[in-house]
Amino acid sequence: MYTYLDRRTSELAEADLFVLSAMRGWVAAARGGRCVCHALARGFEQRGVLEALMEFATAMALVDRFGRAQFRFGAIACVRVTDDEARLLSLFALGRAGDREGVAIAAAGTIAAPSVPRMLVAIDTVSTALTGDAA
Repeated sequence: MYTYLDRRTSELAEADLFVLSAMRGWVAAARGGRCVCHALARGFEQRGVLEALMEFATAMALVDRFGRAQFRFGAIACVRVTDDEARLLSLFALGRAGDREGVAIAAAGTIAAPSVPRMLVAIDTVSTALTGDAA
């Protein structure tokens, strides 16, 4: 988490910036009553990871519905990473690094225990797609 805490978005690696933008886009769409998958599809398609969209949406829905706290996200154009965004970026980074135990521990601290197995599947799917992509 501390890797991302209070960082400027311009300092993030491409994969991290993509995940952050997708998180913020998901929140904006959900708050606006729009279909989150439709709102994010273009970005996922342009990145070549459209197959990960449903699992990303699932991960975000699990955080929204079963999060251990209310998560705060920056606006789309916000230039700093919020504390909660840093936590989720770390979760996805652990997944991209192949640290399944780290993902499980971080997920257990993020969402209610019964939802953790489903979150692990979502993080694994998204992480596999992002590590397979050219970024």
